[in-house]
Amino acid sequence: MLTTHESPEQCPVASQGNSDGRRSNTIAICRTCPRDQPRSGEPGLALYNEMKETLTSQGMTVMMVHCLGSCRKPCAVAFDAPEKPRVRLSGLNEADAANLIDAALEYQQAVSDDVRITMFPAELRGHVTAISPKRRSSTE
Repeated sequence: MLTTHESPEQCPVASQGNSDGRRSNTIAICRTCPRDQPRSGEPGLALYNEMKETLTSQGMTVMMVHCLGSCRKPCAVAFDAPEKPRVRLSGLNEADAANLIDAALEYQQAVSDDVRITMFPAELRGHVTAISPKRRSSTE
């Protein structure tokens, strides 16, 4: 279990991908929300500790990152995979952990271009603050 006093070098990636060769889905959790406030990092750390074991056992990479660009609505989590749009959810807390696990599993199962808000649990849909499609190369 990580604590809020650990340095970035002590905050390892919980999993480095899948043993079966599939490209990993990554769950990134902000470690600085709420920025410059007392207890900075605690909400993200709580989510990380609640989610990491379940999601890494499903072949996902779970990591804490310095910022997900959601400072106005802290605590942020992003789902990402090489061929899927990146989805950021904001304004979260530890009580959202179970729904975030369900959402991450749905995201993992989604077909590349079939990532939508409606695939997430209803309790999380209002927390989706960005869906960013991947850039396509000019050769596609």
